[in-house]
Amino acid sequence: MMNDPTSTNRKRTAEGSLRPVGDDRLEMPSIPMEEPTAEPYEITLRRIDVGTHRIEHAVVKPPIDGAMDAPVMPQQPIVETELQASTTVTPSKPARSTKRRSRRPDPLMQSLMLLATMSAMLLAARFVVPQIVEEVRYAWQRGNLRAEHEMATVGLKNVSLDTLSDAYQMVNAAVGPSVVHIDVQRRTPINDAGISALLSNRSMPASDQGSGVVVDADGYLLTNRHVIADGEDITVTLSDGRRVTAVVLGTDPLTDLALLKVATNRLIPIAWGDSDRCKVGSPVWAVGSPFGLDRTVTFGILSGKHRMVRASTQYQDFMQSDVAVNPGNSGGPLVDARGALVGINTAIVGDTYQGVSFSIPSNVVRQVYDRLKAFGKVERGFLGVMLDEVPDDRLMGNDARMRGALVTQPPVPASPASAAGLIEGDVILSVDGQKARDKTHLMQLIGQSSSGQQVDLQIHRDGESKDLSVVLGIRPEAIVH
Repeated sequence: MMNDPTSTNRKRTAEGSLRPVGDDRLEMPSIPMEEPTAEPYEITLRRIDVGTHRIEHAVVKPPIDGAMDAPVMPQQPIVETELQASTTVTPSKPARSTKRRSRRPDPLMQSLMLLATMSAMLLAARFVVPQIVEEVRYAWQRGNLRAEHEMATVGLKNVSLDTLSDAYQMVNAAVGPSVVHIDVQRRTPINDAGISALLSNRSMPASDQGSGVVVDADGYLLTNRHVIADGEDITVTLSDGRRVTAVVLGTDPLTDLALLKVATNRLIPIAWGDSDRCKVGSPVWAVGSPFGLDRTVTFGILSGKHRMVRASTQYQDFMQSDVAVNPGNSGGPLVDARGALVGINTAIVGDTYQGVSFSIPSNVVRQVYDRLKAFGKVERGFLGVMLDEVPDDRLMGNDARMRGALVTQPPVPASPASAAGLIEGDVILSVDGQKARDKTHLMQLIGQSSSGQQVDLQIHRDGESKDLSVVLGIRPEAIVH
C-alpha cells in the first residue's frame, strides 16, 4: 500500500472505509481488511486472606470459539492482579452467632456477682464511712481551733497592756458616778443568834450596809431587798460625797430587789444593758462597797447563766461570774465592757468570796423596776397548775434543752388553767411564742406577765399540738415560790 499524505487526517468508518476528515465529498474505495485471529489469553486473579494468611489463585480463560462481533485489540500481556483486603475479613454470620452464644455470661452468676459486690460495698460503708466522716469532722474542728489559735496569737501580739488598763479605767469612770453606798440603821439591834443565822445563809448574805445604783436622774435607786430589810433609817452616800436620806418605794421578795428614792435630782444614771445578749465568757466588772470600801472595782468574766442556788427563787434566774463580790457589794451593778448595767450583784457562795458570785439579770431587774415605780409592788401572772420536769420519753422535738413543763395534777378549780382547758398530762411548750426551757423558765415567763393579761400557750396532748388562750390571774401571796 502506498503512503498517502492525507492518511493522518483520515478516520476509520463503521463499515471499514476511510475518508478524509472534514471532507465528506471524497469517496474512497473500500479496502477489505483482514480480521485478526483471536489468540487465547488468560487472567490470573490472586486473593490474599489476611485473617488466615491463605493465598488463592484463580485463572480465567474466556472462550475463543466463534466469530467476534467487534474488532479485537491486539494481545496484551498477561496481568497478575493482587486483591488484598485492607481489613480483616470477618467470619460469616452463622459463625458470629455461634461465637456470641458461646461467650454470653450466665445470668445466675451475674446476679450472684452483683449481690456480692453490693454486700461488699455495704460492709465498707458500715465500717469505713463512719470513720471517714469522723476524721473529716475532727479535721474540720481542728482546722477551726487552729485558725482561732492563730488569729488569737496574732491579736495578742497587737494588744497593748496600756490599752487594757485604759479600758478598765474608762469603765470605772463611766460607772463610778452612778454607784452609791448605803448605810442602814436598825432601831432594834439584832442579837448574836440572828447575826449567825444571817451569815449561815450562804446564798444571800445580810448586812447593815451595801451598795446601790442610780437608774434615773430624778433620784431613783435600785438595790437588794435584803440590804434594807428591817431598816428604819437608810442613808445614801452619793458619788460626789453628799449624804442623803432615802425612802423605800417598793420591794419584791421573789427577786430580792428594792426601789429607793432620794430627794435630789440631776444625778448621773447608769445605762441599761441587755443581759440576754451578754454571752458566757464576756468580761464584766463589779462596782460597790465591800466591807464599807466604797467605789471598789473588781473584774472577771461571765461564767454561766440561768443558775438556781439555795435560798433563791425561780424568778431571779441568776447569772454566774467569777468577779470578786463580798459583803457590801450586794445591790451594786455588774456592768459589761461598755459600762452598761447587765446585772445586780446579789449573792455569793460562802460567807466571803470563793470564786463564784451571782447577779440578777438586768432584763429581770428592769421589769421589776418598772412595776415598782408604777405600782409600788409586783403582781405576777398566775396559771393555777402543778408543774414538773418533762421526762426524756416525752420530749418534743430534737432540742433536749427546750423541754417545756409537764402538768402533773388537775388544775386548781376556777383557776385560769382550768378555764382554758388544761388537763393533767399536758406538756406546755411555749408562752406567747417563746419556748420554755424547763419548769422554772415557764414559771418565769408566766410571772413576767401581768395579772389579767391574755397569753397564748402551745401544748402537746395525745400526740398532737394545740393552742390555748389563757387570761392570767393574780398570783396569791401565800405561794412561797
